[in-house]
Amino acid sequence: MTPGRRPGLAVLAAALAGCAGNEPQPRIDAVEPAQAYTDGDVRLTLTGADFIPSFRLDPVSGERVATMDGFSGRVGNRPTWVSLTDFGWVSPTQISASLDVQDPDDLGVGPCDVEITDPRGHKAVLPGGFLALGRHTAGPILAIVSPAAGDLYAPDTTIHADVTASDKSPGEMTALTWIYTEPAPDAESQDRSVTGTCPLLPGVAQIACTFDVTISADLVPGTTVKLNITASDNAATPNQTGVDVFIKVTARPTVSSVRPKTGGVAGGTNVVIEGSGFVSGSRALFGGIPLIPDGGIVVDAHTITGYTPAQSAGPVPVTVKSRLGLASLASAFKYESPPQIQWISPSVGTQGQDTYVEVFGSNFTTSTIVYVGQTLASAKALLGPSVPTSSQITGVIPGANGQAWVWAFDASNGWTRLPDPFSWIAP
Repeated sequence: MTPGRRPGLAVLAAALAGCAGNEPQPRIDAVEPAQAYTDGDVRLTLTGADFIPSFRLDPVSGERVATMDGFSGRVGNRPTWVSLTDFGWVSPTQISASLDVQDPDDLGVGPCDVEITDPRGHKAVLPGGFLALGRHTAGPILAIVSPAAGDLYAPDTTIHADVTASDKSPGEMTALTWIYTEPAPDAESQDRSVTGTCPLLPGVAQIACTFDVTISADLVPGTTVKLNITASDNAATPNQTGVDVFIKVTARPTVSSVRPKTGGVAGGTNVVIEGSGFVSGSRALFGGIPLIPDGGIVVDAHTITGYTPAQSAGPVPVTVKSRLGLASLASAFKYESPPQIQWISPSVGTQGQDTYVEVFGSNFTTSTIVYVGQTLASAKALLGPSVPTSSQITGVIPGANGQAWVWAFDASNGWTRLPDPFSWIAP
């Protein structure tokens, strides 16, 4: 094979030479794109059959070279036509050409016939093969999922933006940009701003974009910040759609009190946390462990309630975590150990007679109740109890028989028991 010679064209040339009296007739089956705006460059690809180029002799190589010089064409909807120019040959079933629109209003809006004439004067027409859309004047559509109207943000919190932009087909997106602006903190300073561009693949009609911006920690609550989002398309004169989102910065949350202030180490104490800025999704933590259930129940912007988790004895901070930031109150709640019984004096009593006793131990409070009996179901509370110190309770054990256990209960802090510390004996 001679270098540089295209075998397909050689065969084609030979076929034409042997069939001069039976020349092929071109045919157009489809046009791609089938529709387009006509205020910019439009390159069409025509698919069909028998797109046979003309040939010229290359004086250097002596080869016959295919050329599209003899092709012409036009697109129109009678009586208005626009020429096709700059033809390119791909194969006998596919050629390309540019739509030479001088004025976007020439073709108007609607279906157009596509017509070509080959170098031998043969014509092919595809009625309504191309839809002219006229000028591309509609801007992209912007949908802002977040931040949403009414969302609250405080200083040093993050705005998570979720944006979608789209252009009506066959238009394409070319840019999606954003600018976040905070007003200057004083008259001598300039506004603070951050800009960004969303990544965009070429040729797409829709783009989804997420990004984060953080509100400055020194911004004063009540200040209004602005997020501007702008989308651009591929029109000859790009159309732009811009949206401004204004956010009024609110104060960070606070924790002012916890009621009650104490509870047992086993957890389960029903508490009420009071403060401000408790937005939906806020979670309360006692010593870093979430309130039950799932960080507590947000009753309103000032109240969270729930049940304490189990913790070791001692004071813990109470923290409320939300998208407005963190608020904490140090040593706001104290975990108390349950009452502990060590011994009883005396340890015996007379059968059937009441016995005055002293119960010794630790963590006794005025809420501690001492029960004595052979089973918890049959046990009786100490009569006339007194709590002189946190390590002593005095009172009277009602008369009974046999061996007895002793239980110490505290409604807030829990309970413990001591097996067989007391018994009744015959007189």
